[in-house]
Amino acid sequence: MTRRKFLKRTIATVGFTLAGIFGWSYWVEPRLIRTLRVTVRIPSLPTHLQGFTIGVLSDLHLGSIVSTEYIRSAAEKLAAEKPDLVVVAGDLISEDAATAELPRALEPVKGAFACLGNWDYYQPSIRSQKTVRMLVNAGAEVAPGLWLGGVDNCLLGEPSLEQALAGAPEGAVRILLAHEPDYADRVTARHRVALQISGHTHGGQVRLPFIGPLLLPPLGRKYVAGLHQAPHCQVYTSRGVGVAHLPLRFLCPPEVTILQLA
Repeated sequence: MTRRKFLKRTIATVGFTLAGIFGWSYWVEPRLIRTLRVTVRIPSLPTHLQGFTIGVLSDLHLGSIVSTEYIRSAAEKLAAEKPDLVVVAGDLISEDAATAELPRALEPVKGAFACLGNWDYYQPSIRSQKTVRMLVNAGAEVAPGLWLGGVDNCLLGEPSLEQALAGAPEGAVRILLAHEPDYADRVTARHRVALQISGHTHGGQVRLPFIGPLLLPPLGRKYVAGLHQAPHCQVYTSRGVGVAHLPLRFLCPPEVTILQLA
């Protein structure tokens, strides 16, 4: 083989490979929603909460890039698992007009609890919608002895753990919704939070072999994806359902998650 032919074949191979990777990342992987099941072990968990399941959606980014039909398919996929509780860990919409589509998109999990993401923060209508219950420095007893608190957006708002946990019954298991996962480092022993549920990172959205995520947002660079142990609580970071900025995913498929307490 001549040098010229070798170079032509090499360039053609690289070109076809890059085109294939782009096609996969644009048309295929962003729609390959995985259902993950994760056991979260909580010391001294009351017997009646053993096996309690929490369905997690995050980073829907409903809007011009992410369709209502796609988000509804993710919600249906999660609802089919029949979790005891559903939470949405922020970034529900990417533009204010998309709030009108939330009832149709999230009808399978209507009544879920949610916290504000940084994209939500700029969409005023998200605070007045009734499809999900927003917890903004507020909380609720979602099962006997199980408290769910949610803080304001950690990057743009004024998050208050004290307000989110106020009213929790003595001895209740405390779970925190905070969009940005690295906020877990602000949880102290006195807050007695067992688990923080977050999103924000998209798992990196695009990950390269041996390198990992190409870009991670502020307050999303330590607990990037999956279950981790922070200094005073566990934190689960979802890779999310939608995409932002670029409609691409590579080696980082979207997820809906079932967290089972044990």
